[in-house]
Amino acid sequence: MSKLTNQNIEIFFSKAEKLRIENNFLGAIEFYKKVLNHDHNFKAALSNIAHCYFQLNKFDFAEKYYLHFIKIEPLNEQILNNLSLLYFKIKKIDKALSVLQKSLDININQENVVEKIGYCMFELQLYSEVNLFCKKFLKVYPNNKFLISYFEKSLFKLGRNVEALKFSQKQTGFIQFNDEEIKLI
Repeated sequence: MSKLTNQNIEIFFSKAEKLRIENNFLGAIEFYKKVLNHDHNFKAALSNIAHCYFQLNKFDFAEKYYLHFIKIEPLNEQILNNLSLLYFKIKKIDKALSVLQKSLDININQENVVEKIGYCMFELQLYSEVNLFCKKFLKVYPNNKFLISYFEKSLFKLGRNVEALKFSQKQTGFIQFNDEEIKLI
């Protein structure tokens, strides 16, 4: 078998892209594999073949290619977020949490990632961590309904019911609090 030229690689990649865009994921995978046989670290092909496998619900293969990409470029938040989505899909919440935390370390300004981390922590019953995490990020995203909900639920789960009720009532606008008095609105 002769060695592929760069021109052939570009042709295979272009065909794969066209097929992927047309949602012909099996056809795209065939051409991405040809590209990757020539260049194992071709990042666009790795990312896109993982996407194709994800779309076909072949999550083991998608994970394999995402993890290979991360070995090459460990600080790619988009690939980390895609991998976390895969872990959500297959209900591996602990793995999703770990990957999301890495993504947030790379870029702290990802409100959707913050929401997902709160969800993961809550699902894993890490209520103290949820409480601290949400309290921290409610300072950044004070109107985020997901964080408000996880924070409130964590208070109840921690047995801090009075505090949870006060927080809930404050959020709904039924009662106004200050340090000295309570006013009905």
